Amino acid sequence: MESLFLNVEPDYIVYGSVIGIFIGLLFFIFFLVRRIRWFIRVLAKKHTVSPRFFASLRNLLLILVWTSVFGMFLFLGFFLRAYHAFNLEKPVAEIVTHPFEQEKLSQVTLIQFIHPNDISTRNFFLRGDQWMIEGDIIKWDPWLNFLGLHTRYRLTRLRGRYVNTEEEVEAKKTIYSLVEQENHPFWQYLYRYGQGLPFVNTVYGNAAFQASREGARYLIYVGTSGFVVREQ
Repeated sequence: MESLFLNVEPDYIVYGSVIGIFIGLLFFIFFLVRRIRWFIRVLAKKHTVSPRFFASLRNLLLILVWTSVFGMFLFLGFFLRAYHAFNLEKPVAEIVTHPFEQEKLSQVTLIQFIHPNDISTRNFFLRGDQWMIEGDIIKWDPWLNFLGLHTRYRLTRLRGRYVNTEEEVEAKKTIYSLVEQENHPFWQYLYRYGQGLPFVNTVYGNAAFQASREGARYLIYVGTSGFVVREQ
């Protein structure tokens, strides 16, 4: 059911419903104009043909049904648009892990989906039980998500992670930068002043981690609340 909602394009439903409602309003205006013209002719004591009551009632009911049906479709379109806006998850990277049997060392392949036609593939060696990816997140005000503006992000680091805290403190660590300029002025400004800017809900750092298993493939998505990891 969730995939069905996400695969339906709500904008087509909204646009079609607006056109249907507009046509219904035109029919209603035409209906009123004819009745007003008939009433004016009656007041002017001119010869006119009286509209049949049941035929007029039937036409009015058909117009109301037509407009109501498209009104329900318009509501459905806005509901689906809101559902898309707050449940949309954009794939941003893929991670493939190949752990070695000793020293808790893994070869990790990171595939970043930078643009639709721009894919970056890099290999890293990570120490630890798990891999962890970090990044920056800009969360917009909800009404901007509803209008179609998606969460802004950047992936900043890939590191190994130990499950045991003592190992995390004492064991060798592996951390790799994924950006050329970690201290980018744009992001530093957002971290300092972002929450006071219009249209920005919050700016924060986000991380996601998973186990390093042989041949495991993970897709990393960015949603309205940060990164999401799903094993393939």
